[in-house]
Amino acid sequence: MRSSVSTVGELLREKTAHLASHKKESPFLCSVILLSKVLGKPKEFLISHPEYQVSDRAIKTFSQLVQRILQGEPLAYVTGEKEFWKYKFYCNPSALIPRPETELLVEKALEIFQGRSPRVILDLGTGTGAVGITLARVWKEALVFLTDISLDALFLAKKNVKKIIGASDRVFLLCGDWFMPFRKDFKADIITVNPPYVSRADEVLLQEEVKRFEPETALFSRDETGLSEIKALFSQAAFHLEENGVILCEVGIGQAPSVCNYVKDIGLYSKVETFCDLSGVERVVCAWP
Repeated sequence: MRSSVSTVGELLREKTAHLASHKKESPFLCSVILLSKVLGKPKEFLISHPEYQVSDRAIKTFSQLVQRILQGEPLAYVTGEKEFWKYKFYCNPSALIPRPETELLVEKALEIFQGRSPRVILDLGTGTGAVGITLARVWKEALVFLTDISLDALFLAKKNVKKIIGASDRVFLLCGDWFMPFRKDFKADIITVNPPYVSRADEVLLQEEVKRFEPETALFSRDETGLSEIKALFSQAAFHLEENGVILCEVGIGQAPSVCNYVKDIGLYSKVETFCDLSGVERVVCAWP
């Protein structure tokens, strides 16, 4: 007769081997994260207590989550959360999964405004809200506007506002395409945006789980170059920035030179600069009016 319990160590060994046999990335870490989610125990506890016993019910739930990973679903969607900066954000397929390289938007905004506090922050195409909410936690007096064309994404961002900031009368969520929700005289000190910049020609370069599960409208540009949304943003953002304001825009691999040339050519900005991520990719383009 099968025992009604099994240990953490046994489960982690079994599922790690199973994931590894299917060429899944970081199989042990993935197993630990999933079991931590099921048991409500910290990862460190599971690693240091391999003898901890697990009920049949928890084993079944754990196995179901592992099966979703084997079917290609991203870990962040399976667990329903993803770490960004130092916070855990709710995740679901209505929005892109926050990525480490996008933290560069936050890092550079903090550097640029070191020693002064922005009054108004605008995070366009906010998705989970990761960038805008993180900045709202840093600058506790700023008015922060989070926009997205997807209502489902905004509902997700609203959950994250409640989770990470709490009840707030200074964070506003607006539905619309880029600057559409705002009057012509609306101005911000900081505009952040991670627009869709993948061209359809580059779709083959994306991981299969990204193509299958993450929202297409947040991934793919409307033109063949991958630059149409980026160009539209820079052509409008200058009119919505304060005199000493800045727009920080994430771009794709190899796009920074073209974006910088475009920003210089339109003549709306006095300065443009690029910043590299940890992989050495020019990932963020900043411009000042």
